[in-house]
Amino acid sequence: MTGAGFPEVPEIEKACRTAYRALSALVPGCVTAEEESSLPEILSQFGFLVDRADLVIIGQLGPAVSWQAPPPGDDFDFDLMMSGVDLDDDFHTFGDVRLGDDVFTGPARTWYDSPLNRAALAYKRLCGWDFAPGEAGVWLVMLAPMSASGGEDGPWFYGGRLVGFLVVYDRDEDGIYESIGHIWTATAWQRRGIARRLLAEARSRFTITTIEEPLTSAGAALLKRC
Repeated sequence: MTGAGFPEVPEIEKACRTAYRALSALVPGCVTAEEESSLPEILSQFGFLVDRADLVIIGQLGPAVSWQAPPPGDDFDFDLMMSGVDLDDDFHTFGDVRLGDDVFTGPARTWYDSPLNRAALAYKRLCGWDFAPGEAGVWLVMLAPMSASGGEDGPWFYGGRLVGFLVVYDRDEDGIYESIGHIWTATAWQRRGIARRLLAEARSRFTITTIEEPLTSAGAALLKRC
């Protein structure tokens, strides 16, 4: 049998190597260096590299999400919006800001590839925890709108980034949500009062008696201020 060698595709190889180098810069040391890799090796690592780079971007900016909310003001000044989702029994509601289904079910219609889970994985990576928060609890989220469309009647459709979350749990299963388990703000959105606003919202909605440990240094500093 002849012609069993990997085919030469110079244009594809050049483009792949360029993309591989660019993505590798976001996650240095994550994969074999481009100059030391053959094209088959680069292609075999591409999916993993894209996934790792995506988590880095999410850690900085938050995942892309969609939601519905009332129209923006006359000057179209997009302010941060707060909403949430009850992943236990869907009992709690969150007013006029309604998250799209894509927030907690990703393209494959599973929690695993959802924006909420991707944000949780970025949080786990940042803090060095053993586990990311899963599909449970009440999640309060902060949303940063980037685009919006709609008419005079009805809600508008927004697209943007989920830039922070706080998760509240009913640990003793008595129907009272009393324990804050996780709180996260995307790195590029920090120092804008997002964590403070999420914490204040949790305390206004629930009878919070416990902040679960361990705490990061940033988490400890937040609690001292609030």
